[in-house]
Amino acid sequence: MNKVIQVLETMAADALLANADKLNHFLDDAEINTQQQQAIMAQDMESLSDTLTDFSKLIAYSQVLPADEEAPVEDEKEDDNASSSKLLASSL
Repeated sequence: MNKVIQVLETMAADALLANADKLNHFLDDAEINTQQQQAIMAQDMESLSDTLTDFSKLIAYSQVLPADEEAPVEDEKEDDNASSSKLLASSL
């Protein structure tokens, strides 16, 4: 799995590998098997993960942070803007 990750990291870092010919040449030189090369070329991550014997199924969770209590609520922002506009208009 480590070699596949290294290949994917290199691909992400090198914009020249967006070219199919250069990517094909790069994958030929990479130390990954033919199934992995084909899965990468087809952009088939499910097939790629199936080729990895030590790859466990990962479940992603999004982290929900509590709201910042000090941040003004939208209604409060609008009230502040309206107050500022009235003050500015009365000074003119």
